Amino acid sequence: MTRARAAVILAAGQGTRMKSKTVKVLHAVGGRAMLDWSVELAHQSHAAKTLVVYGAHSPAVKAAAEALGCDTALQDPPQGTGHAVQSAQHALAGFEGDAIVLYADTPLIRPETVERVFAALGEGAGVAVLGFRPEDPAAYGRLITDDTGHLDRIVEFKDANAQERAVNLVNSGVLAAPAKLLFEWLSRVTNDNANGEYYLTDVVGLARADGHKAVVVEADAGEVLGVNSRTDLADAEAAFQQRKRAEAMAAGVTLVAPETVFFAHDTGFARDVVIEPHVVIGPGVTLEEDSRVPAFSRLGEE
Repeated sequence: MTRARAAVILAAGQGTRMKSKTVKVLHAVGGRAMLDWSVELAHQSHAAKTLVVYGAHSPAVKAAAEALGCDTALQDPPQGTGHAVQSAQHALAGFEGDAIVLYADTPLIRPETVERVFAALGEGAGVAVLGFRPEDPAAYGRLITDDTGHLDRIVEFKDANAQERAVNLVNSGVLAAPAKLLFEWLSRVTNDNANGEYYLTDVVGLARADGHKAVVVEADAGEVLGVNSRTDLADAEAAFQQRKRAEAMAAGVTLVAPETVFFAHDTGFARDVVIEPHVVIGPGVTLEEDSRVPAFSRLGEE
């Protein structure tokens, strides 16, 4: 029997690199705010409770989350990812089930991937972490496994030695555990690290010390693109469009020049649709069977 699920979506970041008056997680990919992507992912993953953690600087995030039917929790002041998740503890008091930590600036994770993370808990893991292997591991936290292939610890880049930095399996940030255990471990996390913050990742070591198995679930790097800048936003949009074009063609849509067609998150299509070059489709559009979209068209909402 599947245990109850909760999702904690972290959305309290400052987003200063976006250079925008709009809060980072309210910027759009595929015509939908990144926060909305994360909330929809939680719903598609059958979360019975979805809670969004926001910062004091972003009342707009609180308003947007509540408009989507989510509970909210304030992180103030920000003291790291572990502290952010702890901010959700009161709202999840008494919850019996598994909790997953998602990020409102990582919009392209698929529901099937989240399902694999929860499945790892169902198969006996105390903690499951979503990892990936990017072309350039850069400053990501490293996932250090033991001789059995289980996760031993997560080391933040600033705290990693040369051997640990050579590891190319890195942390996406997404982590799941039984909710009661997660908050118990977080209560024991300290800020004795290079950043002076409370790291969510430290729960892996605490879980292992308590005799629980920790595992890595690997995802494609394109799913876990995090957005911290306008360049990252463009990369996420490009990844979304590539995914949506492939989906359309697999469904029987002809794209005369695929790279010139731009879809929205909710674009629907039937077989034998033909889309000519240089077409932009906004939200709220469904293309019926045998329809043809002429070149240089714009359909749907502005």
